Formats: sequence, structure tokens, C-alpha cells
Amino acid sequence: MDKYISNKIKNISLIMTFFVVILHSNNLENASVFNVNTLVQNFIGQGIVRIAVPMFFLISGYLFFYKFKPSQEAFLDKYKKRFRSLFIPYFIWCTGWLVILYLVELTAFGRAMFSDRIIADYNFSELFRNTYIYPLPYQFWYIRALMINVVISPIIYYVIVKLKDKALPVILVFWFFDVIYYPILMFAVGSCFAIGNFDLYFKEYKNKGYLFGIGYLLAIIVKTVFMYMPQIPNYDYVLLLIENVIILCGVPFAWFVYDVIGEKFKNKFDLGKEMKLAKYGIFIYFFHIPLQSIIKKLWFKVMPISEMSSLLIFFVAPIITITICSLLAIFMRKYMRKFYAILTGGR
Repeated sequence: MDKYISNKIKNISLIMTFFVVILHSNNLENASVFNVNTLVQNFIGQGIVRIAVPMFFLISGYLFFYKFKPSQEAFLDKYKKRFRSLFIPYFIWCTGWLVILYLVELTAFGRAMFSDRIIADYNFSELFRNTYIYPLPYQFWYIRALMINVVISPIIYYVIVKLKDKALPVILVFWFFDVIYYPILMFAVGSCFAIGNFDLYFKEYKNKGYLFGIGYLLAIIVKTVFMYMPQIPNYDYVLLLIENVIILCGVPFAWFVYDVIGEKFKNKFDLGKEMKLAKYGIFIYFFHIPLQSIIKKLWFKVMPISEMSSLLIFFVAPIITITICSLLAIFMRKYMRKFYAILTGGR
């Protein structure tokens, strides 16, 4: 993999991490009530940034099978590496946040912050389920799904090789109509690019990138409008299909527009180099929830509940969250390097 593509993947991963933080900044109680606040949050939070997690799965699938030569030893080596980079951080973070929240909830202030059922009320089964199956820091569902993809990676590889040129269109159709759990299929799409040795510059499509942008924008507008129409038949499925159009157009658009921006502003910055915060992206992803949730709760404890207040914290919470996470990551990487490496899976 050449240096430009390698750094592009790192930088886009960072941008998508910011998108995830924005996605989790949503604070609407009823997204189908039309006003300026819901319009902005729906358009951005349920539209623009929805490409982030699918992009993560695509990149993960590509990197997993990049220059991969199948053998029992090769898969075992992948399992060992992903055990260190996925399972160990997953276990530590999920356990750590559980302990922290338990201690916070022991205080009167903590109980007031979390008015619903607290951790001390869980039985053993609920404690296990809400720690490792459905983690309290809910962004870790992505790591859980990624571990599942790793476990079934030989099956994914076999299917792609067996279908050959038909693999990518078949997988895309299955994904679009929600036939199989979508993290598996998005991972498989990225795997197709690696196994098929695709040229990630996509030079034949580069000049048509704006068409993906048009489709992306139109799909976001349509989804935003439909979110105010919950009475339509099969509402959830219709929104899912529209969102899939957003992903289908938005992911390639983001990939192409990166190059366009890099070329247009090459005198101001070089997108061929790794961004300074790119190495901290994974820590930002791991740490941002429940930190951001606490920031929002504190905001609504202090500020009056209103449309303006809701909209303001939608933008402010990600800025505060990313700043705190970045500063903490920089500090830990410098002064607690070994512990930081464990927490981030060696990234």
C-alpha cells in the first residue's frame, strides 16, 4: 500500500470518528416534530454523518485481507493480532466504564445524573449482559461486531473467492435490502476490494465523484423529509432503504472528495500526510461515550430545556468531547505509553 493511500485511510478514519461523535450528540426527544432544531439535527445527525460506521467496516475489511495469503497459519495469526487489538481493549474499556459508572452512581450527584435504573440494581445476568454483550459505552457494539467478523473471516473469504466477480454486486444487494446483518456485509465489501486487488485510486470514477455527491445530498434531503412522516406504511424499512442510498452514495463521495480537497488546497495543507490527531482517533472513539452523555446531562441540568438549548449542545458537546479526549490521549501517549498501547490495542 503506497504512503498516500495509507495516510488517506488514517485521515478518513479520524474524520469518520468525528462524525460518530456528532452522531452521538443527538438529543432529540421526538425527531418527528418539525422545527429548526429537529431539522438541523436530523439533517446532520441522521443524514450527513451516517456514513461513518459503514466506512469503518469497509476499511476494516480491506485492511484485514490486504495482501492476505490464505492458510490456517495466516488466519490464526490474524486471530492473535485481533485478540490484542480488539478483544483486550474491549474487555478493559467495558469493565472500566462499568466500574467508573458504579462508583459515580454511589454518590447523590451520580444518582441524580442517572435517573433510570442504576448498576447497583442489576443482577448477575444483567450485569454481564450490559457489560460485555450490550456495553454501557454503546459505541463498543462496533468492536463487538468487528470481532464477529474476524471469527467468521474464513467464511467471508471463501464466499468472495467462490463468487469471484459476482461477489461485490451480490453482497451489495444483500446489504441494501437488509438480508444479512449489515456489519458483516460492509466488512465483506471492504474485503472484496482487498481480495480483488482493487485500485483504491478508482481513477475511472474520479471525475464522476460529484454524481455520488448529488445522490448523497438528495438522499439526505429525502430521509430528512420522511422523518416527519411516521404515518407512512413500513416507515422504518423505508427509512432504512433511504439511509442505504445515503451510504451507497456518501461513502464513495467522501473517498473522492478527500482527493479533490487535497488537490485544491495543496498549498495550505497536505492531505497526503497523516493528520496530527489521526493517531489518537481510536482513543477518541473509545472514550467519547459516556463522556459526551455526561456533558449533555450536565448541560440540561444547568441550562433551560428549549429548542435553542438543544441545538446549541448538539454542536458544543462534540467540540468539548473531542478536545478532552484528544488532550487526554496526547497526555497518556506521552507519559503512560504502555498503558495507552494496551487501551488502544497497540495503535
